[in-house]
Amino acid sequence: MGRCFLPILVLTAVLAGGSASAAAAPARAPQGPPKATVKIRVGHLHGGRARILSSVPAIGSLTPFEPNQKVRVTYYLNGSRLTAKTARGVLAYRKVNWMTRSSRAGRGLVKRVFAGRGGYRVRHPDAGEHLEAPLSKQVLVFARGGRPSAIYPISSGAPATPTVRGRFRFYLTQPGYNSKRMYDSFYFIRGYAIHGYSSVPNYPASHGCIRTFMADQPEVHNRIDHGESIFVF
Repeated sequence: MGRCFLPILVLTAVLAGGSASAAAAPARAPQGPPKATVKIRVGHLHGGRARILSSVPAIGSLTPFEPNQKVRVTYYLNGSRLTAKTARGVLAYRKVNWMTRSSRAGRGLVKRVFAGRGGYRVRHPDAGEHLEAPLSKQVLVFARGGRPSAIYPISSGAPATPTVRGRFRFYLTQPGYNSKRMYDSFYFIRGYAIHGYSSVPNYPASHGCIRTFMADQPEVHNRIDHGESIFVF
């Protein structure tokens, strides 16, 4: 089974607030106890009703914490701050694994990720470097042999204007916007292209092309080579 990029979530708590004198105090090396445990309620992951996912040991000079002490939570992915791109990665993970199509990362999903579960199985492992667009999953997969190297959420052709299926090769690129507001288009047969668009719903909605999020398309466009194969199925 191939690998899917899995969003590993690490929560880092940064103490905020407290007295002005405490905030201005110079940093000191940890001296063991006293310690405090800050329970993090990740409110945006389940419509404001998320369960507590993690406890972060906080070592510092604020003992005890001020009443109503606030905690600022920053999310990291492999050492980098999490952004909207990570939310799209969560959406792609959910699509690949037949989960509800959203960017929410609740406790169950986090457990699956940490357990290494949920990967995309490349359908054409003998095709070398290529792309796959499994329309039932609504994702675009870059593959190197039998291993996926990147996965993006997409919206393909609506039922009335379906995306053409088969094996094709990229033959024409059109950087920037065109008159139809398609962004960084890369065509694979006739007028069918992979392109960025302002609307990328979680279901097939395009006029036949493969839509990607605007923020993803420059990266998608730069990954594709002229003559590279794409399998649409």
